[in-house]
Amino acid sequence: MQYFVMTCKGEYPTAALKKGPQLGPPWYSGRVIVGVPEPLIYTLDPERPGNIIAMYDDIKYPLIRDDLLHALISAGVDNLQLFEAVIQDTANKKEYNIYKAFNVVGVVSAADMDKSVLMGISQSRMIDTDFDSLAIDEKKAIPFKLFRLAENVSAIIADSTVKEMVEQCKIKGMEFYDPQDWSG
Repeated sequence: MQYFVMTCKGEYPTAALKKGPQLGPPWYSGRVIVGVPEPLIYTLDPERPGNIIAMYDDIKYPLIRDDLLHALISAGVDNLQLFEAVIQDTANKKEYNIYKAFNVVGVVSAADMDKSVLMGISQSRMIDTDFDSLAIDEKKAIPFKLFRLAENVSAIIADSTVKEMVEQCKIKGMEFYDPQDWSG
């Protein structure tokens, strides 16, 4: 099985979020989250308008659009915790109810540190390791279709089945980096 780093760049120009809910720590731990008030409210930044994107994963409480969520579930992803969410576009007086806030349950220590290339010297080899090139230990990753990488929890790793399903659904702006070409 081949694995990829899944991100979303969107279609240029992309709409940016101005603010999101204030709930506590970021959802990068992989733990199940309880006591979340729904719906979670996000606001678009009126100074950075553009196209809304399929996934906002670089924020404290990530968002996924319904079409992408459907593709992930169709590919067999079963470790997402979902919460109702609304994106408000105050400049255009619109609301988008086609998103869920999501938590990827579980982190996997699947980086092959001997084959990966690091940027600089990291104090720790977990949570926020800076990679110039990542190598995935497929034996550790194989039972998972989608997971956060324990060595750098900002990285969402997807297997080739997930990549193929998202591509088949033609969800614009989704990108799948070969781990060796990913820096983060």
